Amino acid sequence: MKPVSDQNYYELLEVPYHATWGDIQKAYQLAKKTYTGNTLAADPLFSPEDRAAIFKKMEEAYQTLSQADKRKAYDDKLAQTGTLDIPTRQEGSPAPPTEVIPQIENVTGHVLKGLREARGLSLQEIAYKTRINPTYLSSIEEDQMQSLPPEVYLRGYLTQYAQILRLDAGRVTGSYLQHYHRWKDQNR
Repeated sequence: MKPVSDQNYYELLEVPYHATWGDIQKAYQLAKKTYTGNTLAADPLFSPEDRAAIFKKMEEAYQTLSQADKRKAYDDKLAQTGTLDIPTRQEGSPAPPTEVIPQIENVTGHVLKGLREARGLSLQEIAYKTRINPTYLSSIEEDQMQSLPPEVYLRGYLTQYAQILRLDAGRVTGSYLQHYHRWKDQNR
């Protein structure tokens, strides 16, 4: 095993390069339990000063990997130095979700759910990052129009949801609201 000082953030938190936000969160919580406070696992191995130093580095790793912009910059740095072999897409394998959705005319909740799952994000992760009630997010994804909040809130929720998925927020919100208005018109 490499010394802590030689490990990259992924190695430190013991997560793969493609780890989701939830994986990183779990790894960080485990590190926090292990290296802070009194744990039998770490006591015989590290002095209190060593544990504090290791946890400080793990805190840096978490702060970097849990924020998309910082993580991208860190990954780019690792790729440039050759210390991280970022997997490339094989010929014939499905392309990752695009930043915009040009081929989809009507954005529905089911489309959004599929894009979220393709990005490897759970509904709980989105709820945590956006502070949106998971019930509303589930209603959006399941097209349960009668359970949605007032339109002014729905617009904001859709914008945040799209931003987390790195989609064109204006296009997603506009298209979904058209879908919502069609439903309202049919149910008057």
